[in-house]
Amino acid sequence: MGGACGLLLVALLAGSRYGILAGVALAFVLGALAAALVARALSRRVTAVLDHAGELARGNFRARLPETGRGEFGQLARTMNRTAGELQKTVEQLQREHAEIERVERIRKDFVINVSHELRTPLASIQGYAETLMDGALGDPQYNMRFLGIIRHNAERLARITQDLLTLSRVEQNRQKFDFEPCSVHSLLKQAIELMRPMAEKGGIRLELEPGPVDAAVWCDSEAVSQILSNLLDNAIKYTPAGGRIAAGAEARGRYVELFVRDTGIGIPAEELPRLFERFYRVDKARSRELGGTGLGLSIVKHLVAAHNGATRVESRMGEGSAFYFTLPADESALARERLNPEFTAS
Repeated sequence: MGGACGLLLVALLAGSRYGILAGVALAFVLGALAAALVARALSRRVTAVLDHAGELARGNFRARLPETGRGEFGQLARTMNRTAGELQKTVEQLQREHAEIERVERIRKDFVINVSHELRTPLASIQGYAETLMDGALGDPQYNMRFLGIIRHNAERLARITQDLLTLSRVEQNRQKFDFEPCSVHSLLKQAIELMRPMAEKGGIRLELEPGPVDAAVWCDSEAVSQILSNLLDNAIKYTPAGGRIAAGAEARGRYVELFVRDTGIGIPAEELPRLFERFYRVDKARSRELGGTGLGLSIVKHLVAAHNGATRVESRMGEGSAFYFTLPADESALARERLNPEFTAS
């Protein structure tokens, strides 16, 4: 009886041992499987982080990691994404600054080339005719006065170029002082027309003031507006043949007044219009120089109008004439509001 009980106990112990071993084996297998799954998940995350770091190293700052979970990897992903975002902003800012530097450098080079070209011709003419006079032509009545007249003409041309360059430089660098005050539009137009009338009549051109808004006024610097109108009228006179007509006038445009100068001149090709207000840009270079133009008049117009927070535009058809328009604020409050608005730009 005792032997049977002992055998039964041994059998039970053996069964328990096998059960424990089986449980341990199952737990080990499950633990190993879980560890493998965790390791695989960790490996994927580490690989994703390494891939993302590689993208950043190659300059792809737009790459982003998925921000999943609140654990260490989630925090790492958010940190790396923030870093990538900041790097992207920095690089884009540097690219914009680089592009602006390149643009300014191109403008500077073009400006130097254009100024050198504009000054070279009158300087060479002055030097050549002065040397001719010094070599003996000064005592020759057949040539001396004509040569002196040519020298004087080129000296005046140099003076106009220099004055226009100084004006343009002051306005572009915001060093031009303006005295804004209410001015009668009719008076501004009438004074400009009377100033340019002798030149127009000399060329056989009718210069007229068109009826405009009654008692219309603008808030402006009268000297600057006088220069704007003089430049536009001078341009119109140069390119309008004898028998033609030039008219100046104004129209109310809400809080602004739009002034215009229209002519029946030769017109401007459509493809030339976008560049018309650039410095030294001429549609007909040979004729412009022959007529004494500096190539800066319309650029000065655009900058002076912009200083009043106005806009310039032009319409033209070949053989039918051109019309130049510019806007000025109708009152001080309009000017002040636009000056406080950083989004306002003159075209």
